[in-house]
Amino acid sequence: MIGVIVDSGCDLPDSMKERDNVRVIPLKIILDGKEYRDNIDITTSDLLRYMEDKFPKTSLPRQSEIGEAFDSLYEKGFREFLYIGISSGLSGTLGQVKTFVRDFSEKHSDVNVEVVDSKNISIGSGLLAMKGIDLIRRGLAFEEVVSEIRDSVSKSKVFFCIPVLKFLKAGGRIGKVTATIGDFLDLKPVITVGEDGVYHSVSKERGMKRAVKASVNKLLHFIEGKKLLNIAAYTSDKSEKTREFFKMAVDEIEAAGISEIITGQISQSLVCHTGPGLIGVAAIFE
Repeated sequence: MIGVIVDSGCDLPDSMKERDNVRVIPLKIILDGKEYRDNIDITTSDLLRYMEDKFPKTSLPRQSEIGEAFDSLYEKGFREFLYIGISSGLSGTLGQVKTFVRDFSEKHSDVNVEVVDSKNISIGSGLLAMKGIDLIRRGLAFEEVVSEIRDSVSKSKVFFCIPVLKFLKAGGRIGKVTATIGDFLDLKPVITVGEDGVYHSVSKERGMKRAVKASVNKLLHFIEGKKLLNIAAYTSDKSEKTREFFKMAVDEIEAAGISEIITGQISQSLVCHTGPGLIGVAAIFE
C-alpha cells in the first residue's frame, strides 16, 4: 500500500486530505512567541486581524510531528511512502523531512520512501499531490507513481498576485521579485515559482484588476496546446474586495471554455507571507 504525505503549505483540497492513505504535516505559525499549527489552532480571520499591525512568523515542523504522519500510516500497514513538499527554495521543510526519512528508513528496513521537491507552492504543489493520489487509486505500482510525479513537476504551475509586497519582504520570501517591481504607481506583481524553486515576477500590472487578468492569461498560455488535468483558483481570504477579484479570476478561466475549477483558500502559513488579498491560479497538464 502506498501512502502520500504533504506539508500544509501544499494546499490539498479537503476531500483529498481526508483519504485513508493521505497525511498532512502542519507547518507552524508564531504570533508573539506562541506557536499555532497551520490550519488547526487558529482561524484565518484571527491571523489577518493580527497582521493588521504586526508581522507573524512561521517555523518548520518538529521531527516528532513529521513522525506522526509517517508512523500513523506505517501502523496501518503502509510500507511505500511518497512525500511531496513545497519548494525547498521557499521552505526548509523538505530538508527536515529528508532528515527524518533517513532515520525512519534505518529503523524500518521494510519501507520504501521517496521525497519529491515540487518546486512549487500552495495549490501548485497540491495539484501535483492530487495527481499522485489519483495514480495510486488507479493501481499503478510505486515506481511508476514516483516516475510520473517527478516527470510532472515541470507540468504544474502557479501564478498569483498580491496587493502589497511587505509581507513577502518581511518573511524573506521575496525571491527574485524585487529587482523588477517598484513600490510606486500602484504596480502589482504577477508572481510564479521558477524552475529554481524561488519566486519570480513575470509581469507588473497597474492595479489588481489587471494583475488578476494577467495571472490567468499567463496560466492559460502555460497550458495552451496541452491536455489539461486540473485547474484551480485560490485566495487568501473572504473579504468583499478579495471575493470580487476572485470571481474575476474564475470568470476569466470559464471564458476560456474551462468549467471544472478547483477553488479554495491558501493555508494560513502561506497567508503569513502574502497577506490579505491574494489571488492565485494554478494548473497541471498530463
